[in-house]
Amino acid sequence: MTHDGELTARVKAEAQAAGFARVGVAEAGALDEEAAHLDAWLADGRHGQMSWMAQTASVRKDPRDPNMLEHAKSVIVMAAPYARRNGYEGPPPARIAKYAVGRDYHNVLTKKSRKVARVLQEAGFAARVAVDSKPVFERAWAERAGIGFVGKNCCLIVPGVGSHAFLACVVTTAPLTPAEPMGRRCGSCSLCLDACPTRAFSGPRSLDARKCISYLTIEHRGAIPAEHRRALGPWAFGCDVCQDVCPYNQASGAADASLDAFEAGERWVGVDAARLLQMTEEEFRAWAQGSPVKRAQHEGLARNVALVLGNRGEELHLPVLDDARRNHPSEVVREAAEWASIELNRRLAVSE
Repeated sequence: MTHDGELTARVKAEAQAAGFARVGVAEAGALDEEAAHLDAWLADGRHGQMSWMAQTASVRKDPRDPNMLEHAKSVIVMAAPYARRNGYEGPPPARIAKYAVGRDYHNVLTKKSRKVARVLQEAGFAARVAVDSKPVFERAWAERAGIGFVGKNCCLIVPGVGSHAFLACVVTTAPLTPAEPMGRRCGSCSLCLDACPTRAFSGPRSLDARKCISYLTIEHRGAIPAEHRRALGPWAFGCDVCQDVCPYNQASGAADASLDAFEAGERWVGVDAARLLQMTEEEFRAWAQGSPVKRAQHEGLARNVALVLGNRGEELHLPVLDDARRNHPSEVVREAAEWASIELNRRLAVSE
């Protein structure tokens, strides 16, 4: 296949002008290694309630699938850092994952990625944008495109940036010049695996989503299993533990390269965890508009916050938990508040 070096350079320049910190290209094709891992992962049920992972498996394995882009020849991968030094951590005393404090990355990066796609379309090629909203194996393509490597915690690590970065892809029929794939550089380090509060990793790059705090607080519907509630700790939405301990995140330049859109928004000013537990459905919808936290839904976030308040063990939260266990419209939240009240009282008794 003849590669178009001039078009490749134009695409990369457009991506950089749009604010992406890294951009790379890989030749489109079947992801045989990842496909085998995906099949085993799904067969074991480790995707939990994420049924769409099974429904779109064939597309994830090969972007040339008719449901993605038939005749695709290249996959462009772009990385945008989001973490900031001394940034907002969450509605006290809860915490939320760093990626969720700013505007919804789907909207922000889709608009930027469309500018890259337009360069390809104007050159006569088809292009499809994917920002965590289409069945694309972003991390696998990022490795092949030479912008990072998949760490033992399953996160993509971009040298010089770290793992606190969003990925956007453009699948295209254009024959672009591919980069050299990046080899994995974790070595013997296992800090991320050892730090996981729920022991969600069975080994390097082997995650059971059903135990992962990010999955439990965002994707899981219904009651969170009792065996994971204390391990949830302060996390009301997502979790950064396995990333925060990673050496590649300790001295990265991500804070300096982050887009302004990912700074903590005004919605967090004056809001604490107790207030989130007390919000009505309508109040939550208005408050979460344009934010990644809406993914957890009103019931999910209130459930999470109740558990966090129980884990915190502060007497001042007893009244709000008592009100929630009696009056919250959701049975799931009432049950979580009941558990949290018992847990909080247990912690208070132990501390006396």
